[in-house]
Amino acid sequence: MSTLNIVMVKWHDARFFPGTYTEDVCRQHKMCLFDSLGYLVSKDNTTTVIAGEYNDEGEYRDITLIPTGSIISVKRLVPGAFM
Repeated sequence: MSTLNIVMVKWHDARFFPGTYTEDVCRQHKMCLFDSLGYLVSKDNTTTVIAGEYNDEGEYRDITLIPTGSIISVKRLVPGAFM
């Protein structure tokens, strides 16, 4: 990626609930909604990749892979701008 974009990604993640439940209780469980902040590395129809850090040698560190279909929104953050 030629320019660095810092983004806030709002997305649903899967959850696991161990145990035995009735159908009604199963329907009450919800997925988690996450806000993830980072450098946008790449985005395609399957996967969106963000990184927590970027160094002066052009390397990313601490990447998160998010299923693109789980994303609610991607907001580009502008350095110095009030949110």
